[in-house]
Amino acid sequence: MFSQLTRYASQLDIEIEDAEMDIRMTYDTRGKLLLADVSPGCKELTYVFKIHSPAPSDKVQEMLQLIEKGCHTINSLKNPVPVAGRLVHNGQEIELKL
Repeated sequence: MFSQLTRYASQLDIEIEDAEMDIRMTYDTRGKLLLADVSPGCKELTYVFKIHSPAPSDKVQEMLQLIEKGCHTINSLKNPVPVAGRLVHNGQEIELKL
């Protein structure tokens, strides 16, 4: 999301004095450790965007909406996409049996 901050701040003519972001993801670690039949994937993602700017709050809110709409990562998490993998070991492709 930070990669979009400069883009949309510039587009909306918003001066950013300081920005900080805290991102947290919640997991059930039993899945990662194969202790239970639960997904090792993230259960929830939350963030706090702290922005210091002389711009009005409604303008900063508009910018954040654009940032979230334009963020590749956030949108990939909201709308999962197919994942495909390949294994090439010592120059030879090995068929994955996942």
